[in-house]
Amino acid sequence: MRLLATADIHLGSPIRSVALRNSDLGDRLKQASRDTFARIVDLAVTENVDALVLAGDIFDNGYPDLRSRAFLIAQLSRAAEAGVPTVLVRGNHDALLDHRAYGELGPNIHLLHKEMPTVEIGDVAFHGLSYDAAHVGKSFLPDYPKSVPDKRNVGLMHTSLDGAPGHDPYAPCATADLMAHGFDLWCLGHIHAPFERWDGPVLAVMPGIPQPRHFGERQGGTVTIVEMGDGAPIVERRDVSRLGFAELELDLQDSGDQQDMVATLRDGFLSAQHPNKDAAVRLRATSSRQSGPFVTELAAEVLDDVDRVFLDKVEVVVPSRSLNTETDDLVRLMRTEMAEDGFRQAALQQLDEVRTALPNEIAAELEDHALDALLEDAIAEVMLALHAERAE
Repeated sequence: MRLLATADIHLGSPIRSVALRNSDLGDRLKQASRDTFARIVDLAVTENVDALVLAGDIFDNGYPDLRSRAFLIAQLSRAAEAGVPTVLVRGNHDALLDHRAYGELGPNIHLLHKEMPTVEIGDVAFHGLSYDAAHVGKSFLPDYPKSVPDKRNVGLMHTSLDGAPGHDPYAPCATADLMAHGFDLWCLGHIHAPFERWDGPVLAVMPGIPQPRHFGERQGGTVTIVEMGDGAPIVERRDVSRLGFAELELDLQDSGDQQDMVATLRDGFLSAQHPNKDAAVRLRATSSRQSGPFVTELAAEVLDDVDRVFLDKVEVVVPSRSLNTETDDLVRLMRTEMAEDGFRQAALQQLDEVRTALPNEIAAELEDHALDALLEDAIAEVMLALHAERAE
């Protein structure tokens, strides 16, 4: 049997943090999530897989708009009509979603939950449990059915496996316990970066988020095709995303005038173009004379004539060779202060206060591990301001 495993589609995600910086990019990302899911169904059909497996967070919340739900049903029905059944579970984002509130999902679309945790398709038994609450702090594993004799057994689970750093501890489960449960394959969701883990012939697959929504998810963009035969499963990742995130570093320090800067920016953005998808670029520009807002405005003008490249964010840094003793000393003092435990604790507390006042989509980009990057941004702004004052 061949399966296409995916998770974390997040249909209807508001993309607030990106949209605040670039509304065009925000709109493109919303469409990209739909386009990517349609591409996943296309792949399932053309590859003639025996089942499409969705391991949770199909929607972004428990109240999807009717268009998103209609889109999902249309796509899964298209797969079913082509002979590809779907097996899915609800994740933490769509925990309270009642798929039956507007009727059944359709034939050959199997939602697994505690009242119906198992479905058999051919010689494979699929097992899964869905979230009925947005926060589940204990492992689902003890409640999973036992393997069905004389069948291949596949488990679907939405879990922060081993309490993965950077992810909320939803239904945490130890890898060793998962692999010892007696199933041949686990298709997992929740962690947006893809990986595979083996224990002998037993495989656990985390396919990752198929369409990244912001720069922190740039390791996603794939689904996983698994072939189950007589031996160990065979795994193949496929790139399906319609929009990718990339870093672009450009040196504007030696640009003699605005025309030179425009040419440098244009060449850089053209190099970021991808033949099969749009590109969202984070630009890191080196300059001691130009401010972030100026470079951002200039880059936006240049991108009007560059197809399929969007500007996510601009950072301007001062080149190290232009530092003087006075600036060196100030930066050194700032770094020394930032390394103090008291400073870091105070900064983390302020970061937490800011997070509580922001929508979840934006707050997700301000986790504790983002503190160092924020502090480096602050140093860069101070250095740029000092150089601007000297230039005057």
